[in-house]
Amino acid sequence: MYRLLIVDNEPFIVESVLDLFERRAIPELELLCAYSSAEALRCMQTVKIDIVLTDIRMPGMSGLELHREIMKYWPRCKVIFLTGYNDFDYIHEAIRNGGVDYLLKTEGDEAIVASVQKALTALSEAVAIEEYIAKSKQQMQAITPLLQKELLWELVQGDSSVHGVLSQSFEEVGIELAPSEPVVAMIGRVDDWKEGTRPFDKSLYLFAIQNIAQEYVSAKVQVLSFDFEKKTKLLWLMQPNERTEGLSAAEVTGLRQRCLVFLKGAAEMIQDSCSVLLKLNLSMAIGASFKEWDQLSEQFEHLQQLLNRGLGLGQQQLLIEQTIDIASAEQLEHDQRKQLKKLNLLHTLLENGQKAPFMTEYAGIMKVLTERSAANNSIKTEVYFTLVSIFLSYINRWEIQHEVGSRFNLGKMTILDCHNNWKEVVDYFYRLAEALFEHKQAGKGSQENDVIRMVQRYVQQNLAGDLTLNRIGDVVGHNPSYLSRLYKQVTNEGLSDYIMTARLEKAKELLEENRLKIHEISASVGFLSEQSFYRFFRKALQMTPQEYRESVVTSRNASAK
Repeated sequence: MYRLLIVDNEPFIVESVLDLFERRAIPELELLCAYSSAEALRCMQTVKIDIVLTDIRMPGMSGLELHREIMKYWPRCKVIFLTGYNDFDYIHEAIRNGGVDYLLKTEGDEAIVASVQKALTALSEAVAIEEYIAKSKQQMQAITPLLQKELLWELVQGDSSVHGVLSQSFEEVGIELAPSEPVVAMIGRVDDWKEGTRPFDKSLYLFAIQNIAQEYVSAKVQVLSFDFEKKTKLLWLMQPNERTEGLSAAEVTGLRQRCLVFLKGAAEMIQDSCSVLLKLNLSMAIGASFKEWDQLSEQFEHLQQLLNRGLGLGQQQLLIEQTIDIASAEQLEHDQRKQLKKLNLLHTLLENGQKAPFMTEYAGIMKVLTERSAANNSIKTEVYFTLVSIFLSYINRWEIQHEVGSRFNLGKMTILDCHNNWKEVVDYFYRLAEALFEHKQAGKGSQENDVIRMVQRYVQQNLAGDLTLNRIGDVVGHNPSYLSRLYKQVTNEGLSDYIMTARLEKAKELLEENRLKIHEISASVGFLSEQSFYRFFRKALQMTPQEYRESVVTSRNASAK
């Protein structure tokens, strides 16, 4: 929404231009008027003005002087000079001072409308594009490592949705590893932090470890690394520097095998350097082969298991992934454990009210756990109580035990043995999710209605005050554009239409009371001039305010008889 302020010391000109733009009904344009430069200044001290259409020669303060004052308040405001004088000096100064256009009053309505449309276009494009682009680039550079980490973490967690757009995703976040080439993973773990090491110091140490590793491996492989598990571990993902295009299958195998041998030796040097330079013991686990990106999560889990059990619990260990094939039962357990990683996603989707993706992910998780009778019961139990934690945490945080409990048996949630079989468990949590999403949707509608009531209450109490979308947004705590869409969506009426209706009803009420003068009523319902009020009232009711007042008196006298 933009505001057009029409300024002229000749009321006829102001009224004519107002009438012109009211007939054109430009939806993004709010019309204001002033009959002197002083009145225009008072107006712009109250509300933001986007376009000023002003006479260039006025008593007291010329349009050019007014323009200089306007720039002090609203430097992005576009000023259109309107005059009956074809004066070159005035034109030259107006253009030099940044006036959008210069019009003779004799040029006609279409020229005025075209000039205002030109100003509207300029406003839309006048946001300092280069400045914002530069700022965006700086911000993008700052968050690029976080975006890379987020994407790669989704890959190692087995998120299949990423694979279909891997090339595009890598390009967007600046990952230089090749999405079409296999990759090998290496995990490092700081075995014991010195007592009293602060989180900030841990970040510095991990950064130093990454730099040490980069120095040793960059001669042979391209690498990208990041920390995980609350800054206790590091993950490196690596590919050979030498591209494989044009190489035979045997040559590619030889290249990758040489890289793996190199990485084992480099890992030893990384450990030694960390011990000598940083006084830190670092254990490491290295993948035994290069994996396609859609198999990376499997290798990552194997390396995690190496570091988290048996020899991996020791100090300064260097472990290599086993190369034997996984038996079918172990593969099934692996597939089931992959589903555990997706439960955090369910928590996020529930919190965000995203029902459709929640139900899709939930169905996929439970399908893997139920499709074979030999499913590991311990994993099922872990999944069950993880779901209990997700749902119970949500219910307690939002304090909806009574609302949900009145329709749903929450007592069964914490007792696994209450369910006869796993299918009952799947159905139970599905129905519970349905109930929670239904409650969330009902709450959303209630909150939206509360916002609408707040808006309407503010409008009714401030008809003579600032009823701009920005001000109303500040009052109710919502973005103006979102608020405008929300109001239209909930009420099927534009917010500006509601404001004008409220002003009309209040004006009618005050006219019927017959206590205030019409110019007082005009000010009390938010009009900057009595002329604007007359025009608005006549357009709405096909009669002037005075005629309406007289009709009410006549009607009352007739009723009294």
